[in-house]
Amino acid sequence: MNKIKELFNGDWYFNTFYGLLLIAMATLPLSNWLMLPIAILMFLLWIVKWDWKEKWQNIRQRKAVPALICLTAIYLMLIPGLLMSCNKTEAYAAFDCGTWLLAAPLLMLTISPQKFTDKHFNSALGLFSLGIGLHIVIILFMACRKFTVTGNTHYFYYSSLSKLLHPSYVAMYATLAFFFLLQMLNKFGKEMATLKRAGVIALAALLFTAVILLQSKAGLICFFMLLFIWIIYYFIKKRRILPGIIILSVLIGGSIIIYKSGWIQKNRLMESVEQIRNHKEDPYGTDSSEMRLTLWKTTSELIRQNMPWGVGTGDADQEIRLHALKKNYSNIIGHRYNAHCQYLQTTLETGILGLIALVAFCLYPLYYSIRKKDLLYVSFSLMVILNIAVECMLKVRAGVDFIALFNALFFINAARPGNKI
Repeated sequence: MNKIKELFNGDWYFNTFYGLLLIAMATLPLSNWLMLPIAILMFLLWIVKWDWKEKWQNIRQRKAVPALICLTAIYLMLIPGLLMSCNKTEAYAAFDCGTWLLAAPLLMLTISPQKFTDKHFNSALGLFSLGIGLHIVIILFMACRKFTVTGNTHYFYYSSLSKLLHPSYVAMYATLAFFFLLQMLNKFGKEMATLKRAGVIALAALLFTAVILLQSKAGLICFFMLLFIWIIYYFIKKRRILPGIIILSVLIGGSIIIYKSGWIQKNRLMESVEQIRNHKEDPYGTDSSEMRLTLWKTTSELIRQNMPWGVGTGDADQEIRLHALKKNYSNIIGHRYNAHCQYLQTTLETGILGLIALVAFCLYPLYYSIRKKDLLYVSFSLMVILNIAVECMLKVRAGVDFIALFNALFFINAARPGNKI
């Protein structure tokens, strides 16, 4: 009870704001239903607190003007994207979907640096970790029920497991939560009560298992890449190079053995390797990796035809479909696909200016997190940069809400005066 009082010891505005933030953190896997109402409530609260001078002072105190520009520019590019679009309905829908791209930086960067402490940050991420852990327990329970009826183990893998949300997003959420728990164990593990420490370890193990079962290719690559980075960083910091090399070698070797052994029933990474190898023989295959290659080719051709301004946010997907039909790219004809690469999608929609805004949105947090030596923030930034290379994550609410909210949250934590990561 005392810990809760410590978190809610500010004025009415901060207490209400932080309460809504915690609800957003806990319910992020339900982003399609709850995140937009929460964003609207927080934004209305932000307007009601009519102290613009204080808000501007909070931004300046954090030296957050460059961050505010970089984190909101990608949303503001939707305006020229709307003006260039013939399909205004789709263009307006992009504003609705991208609400948190504007709301998160404005709301988070203007909150008082003195009131938002490391306890608030850790509690928010802790609740997020519990929320995604509960989500995973629910989908595993659903898979177990189907398995008991059918005896089919495919319900424990990929989209058959993750029925409530696309596996790529669940894997991304689980990865961030896993490394947050790893950081908490490293920093506070010795101070934790035995039961609490066991609970944190059990939750981390659950998240690790989920990443493996979900079989998101980008999710697996990101997870193991970040795990290697964390191991290297930890042992270099502790000046224990030899143990680090041994553990790293065991992990790399073990991963290769597992993925080549056939132990995993649905090994999507190995499937992708085979699809790419066979691409020249069958350039219009219908597997996911082959279709992505065709979509990237289609979008690149359209970008060259529509430089430098793009086709507009409302027309991009339709242009991809029409171009595929014109060129007879048979494996994507008749499907409502986007580019499946945010960098290509944004460039097609809003041209060179849109690409510049997207690169700033991605690289400024990475630069700032490296400068602040915040490994968790670095991990989040790398995860975003890699995941949006193979998915249009800023076109769906599950991606937008997660990326925008955590980008702003990590920044205000790193920018807190006197913060020691």
